[in-house]
Amino acid sequence: MKARVIAMSAALTFVATTLVAPARADAVADFYRDKTITLVSAGEAGGAHGTYAQLITAHIKKHIPGNPNVVIQYMLGAGGNQAPNYLYNVAPRDGTVIGLPLQDLIFNAHIGVQAVKYDPAAAHYLGGADVTRTTVSVMKASGILTLEDARRNEVLMGATGKSGQTYIIPVLLNRMLGTRFRVVTGYQGINFIHLAMERGELHASAASWPTIAAAKKAWIEKELIGNLITIAMEREPDLPDVPALAEVVTSAEDRALIPLLAGSAALGRAWAAFGDIPPDRLAALREAWAKTMVDEAFRAEAAARGLAVNPVPWQAQQALAAQILATPDATVARLKGILGL
Repeated sequence: MKARVIAMSAALTFVATTLVAPARADAVADFYRDKTITLVSAGEAGGAHGTYAQLITAHIKKHIPGNPNVVIQYMLGAGGNQAPNYLYNVAPRDGTVIGLPLQDLIFNAHIGVQAVKYDPAAAHYLGGADVTRTTVSVMKASGILTLEDARRNEVLMGATGKSGQTYIIPVLLNRMLGTRFRVVTGYQGINFIHLAMERGELHASAASWPTIAAAKKAWIEKELIGNLITIAMEREPDLPDVPALAEVVTSAEDRALIPLLAGSAALGRAWAAFGDIPPDRLAALREAWAKTMVDEAFRAEAAARGLAVNPVPWQAQQALAAQILATPDATVARLKGILGL
């Protein structure tokens, strides 16, 4: 008798599982059918952020139940913080609005940047397309070819504001390595900074190497730029001769800053939802992202555009985010002191 009850219980569990899972999938499909998902991008349309966004949105919709339309809304401003501010405080939390923030999302919040009006712990990551290690790239026409040159001569660098990598990296390198980077703020985005470099108004930028590789192929082909340093624990694979910051710092205090500075890059051009999005829709979006990253048509188009695809799973992103947020208070305080925050 007991065996029959156990068998019946197992059978009922199996039936319930097989019925509930499709029901949940149908519920997600019913919700998204005939709807539009808006991707809010903190990066500009013509930059690498925008290029990746355009490529992924063209392919991910077929992997989302209900096959919704997916569009991009570019929301620049406040040093990259306007987009996550909107996502956290204004956007609906029903799975119809997701974000593509800049890599400074956690960093800016952690050091108390005034423009931050969001909680980075509320971000639910969907996945990342590529690791975006920041590299200091210099126009060779400036005569600055090495870090030693940058220690001896003033180097003009452009920045959007005081809360982004374009500003923070050169300021910190001046303190850590004795370089003479002079930062000029007020540029609307990395494309405007690069245009100023081409005109000779600026000498250098601090930007992710994939951004330059994707948007400024002519610079590389014509050997117009040199790269001084990569802000990471390890070297950029595409720049094996360029030292990583971890190789050249000398003090233990400076080394403690590197995970906080470089960790965000490993989030990999992250897509994220914010707040209490329904779990079944969040799971569906994460699954759609993973399927897109192995989609042959997506991979082929990325290769044709010269875009690197090195997927970062959402589980790794969430773990890394927690690690960055757990940075010791003393390390954060020192960093804020250097930046004058």
